[in-house]
Amino acid sequence: MAKPVQGTNSADSHMVLDLCLKWINKPLYHNAIYLMLNNIITCLLGFAFWNMMARFFMPAQVGIGSSLIAASSLIGVLAELGLRIGLIRFIPESGENAGRLINAAFTLAGVSALIGGLIYVLGLKIWSPALSFMWGDPSLLVLFLIFTITNTLSGLTDSSLIAARAAKYVLMKNTLVSIVKIPLPIFVLAYLEGFGIFAGNGISFAVAVLTAWFGFLPRVYQRYLPQPVMVKGILQKVLPYSFANYMANMLNLSPQFIYPLMVLNVLGPEYSAYFYITWMMTMVLVVIPNGVSQSLLAEGAHNPREMGRNGRRVLYLALGLSVPAVAVMMVTAGWLLHFFGPGYAENGTPVFRFLALAIIPQCVNTLYITVNQIRKQGYLIIAQTGFLAIVAIGVGYWWFGRVGLAGLGMAYLLAHSVLALVAIRPLLKALKEKTG
Repeated sequence: MAKPVQGTNSADSHMVLDLCLKWINKPLYHNAIYLMLNNIITCLLGFAFWNMMARFFMPAQVGIGSSLIAASSLIGVLAELGLRIGLIRFIPESGENAGRLINAAFTLAGVSALIGGLIYVLGLKIWSPALSFMWGDPSLLVLFLIFTITNTLSGLTDSSLIAARAAKYVLMKNTLVSIVKIPLPIFVLAYLEGFGIFAGNGISFAVAVLTAWFGFLPRVYQRYLPQPVMVKGILQKVLPYSFANYMANMLNLSPQFIYPLMVLNVLGPEYSAYFYITWMMTMVLVVIPNGVSQSLLAEGAHNPREMGRNGRRVLYLALGLSVPAVAVMMVTAGWLLHFFGPGYAENGTPVFRFLALAIIPQCVNTLYITVNQIRKQGYLIIAQTGFLAIVAIGVGYWWFGRVGLAGLGMAYLLAHSVLALVAIRPLLKALKEKTG
């Protein structure tokens, strides 16, 4: 009787393996896996990057470099005009015009980034006095503008690949960014001090964007060739949707860019470095809700009728991964920050724990944003992200003035927790409906 049992067990094992492979091979899941791996690897290599910067540069220099990166990234978010989400949502509907839509988005965002960068550098003495040293060397201003444009186009390149369910190329591209940028500030650009940190980051994005344009995108979109174009008809369809997401994305990411500048202007470059490193480490956990939600958005654009079922799967997956990850991060907060130095651990640990805990309600909020993006309900997205921005920044500024860096983490947790309590009911209701 032993042989039949053995055969049955073998058959059961093969059946389980087949089911697992079938599950992983679904576009929703394998793209989510690639996007989470992308975020995990880039965050881990980002951890290594900032660890090296903290060891080779003074905290004030790290604060200057991180503030330049934050400022450039903020301009990039504004310059994208919501086209990152617009590309993911509309490329599947564009058919043979996908390449023209991508190039039109690149052109519009590139011009917007240049204009935004010029406005920023012209007003440096007003909104970022600590960065006004760039006016002493015009070449630094030119490099700032170039790297700001490159950073903007990098995000749109990722969206173009995600829209085609080719997230593996996003992983490859951003891994290249993370590897290339580590040695540049230390071995090539050290003489530029804090600006060298920013420049190394910018050069790595430029290398990766060119690799994706001439290597990855032509594999996904036949005969694709990057070139500046303006396609009025295509953009007229995409821009209204993109503008709502532009406003929402600007509001959603505003704490990420305003917090470091707030700390820089109030407490100085040293504390800006402490906060930026803490933020960067805790935002590793955002890879979970962001990765699965981006995959859901791409899948929802291809097959909106499956949004409810896929959305429930994504919600369970995001919470199932986030809760234990948050628990581990909260326990090891001081130990992780100590890798950067005692000052980082002493000043960053309290805010670290608040920021990490905020990831759990963020799973609900991020998924609700994605569901409304699929359903093209821009007003709900703006209302949600507007609430987050007002509470996170407004309450954060108030608490920051009273309890220091921890106040920013407390406000960020409060904003996401209150919103999740409000959003969970309409989210679950939406996931029970069929979307046409």
